[in-house]
Amino acid sequence: MALKFSRRRSASSQPAVIGTYTFPSRTVQILQTQDERVQWICDCEKFSRQTASREPLWCKHIAKAAARRSIERLTRRVAVPRFVDR
Repeated sequence: MALKFSRRRSASSQPAVIGTYTFPSRTVQILQTQDERVQWICDCEKFSRQTASREPLWCKHIAKAAARRSIERLTRRVAVPRFVDR
């Protein structure tokens, strides 16, 4: 028997940020929309030029962030960025 748990919905209409992955020159965010979908957003030029008709919107930065997230979820450890400014 499968159990389904309902999640509380926030009052705001803005998507909730699940995670943020930073690279030396780009930032990738994972958002959860009101209808429980996951959306990846990147601030690079290639991602912003893609039209809504092309599904899914993707770029190499999102691919890198997805790989990092997969490793974190498998190992239950958060990767430390190598480019820490001191």
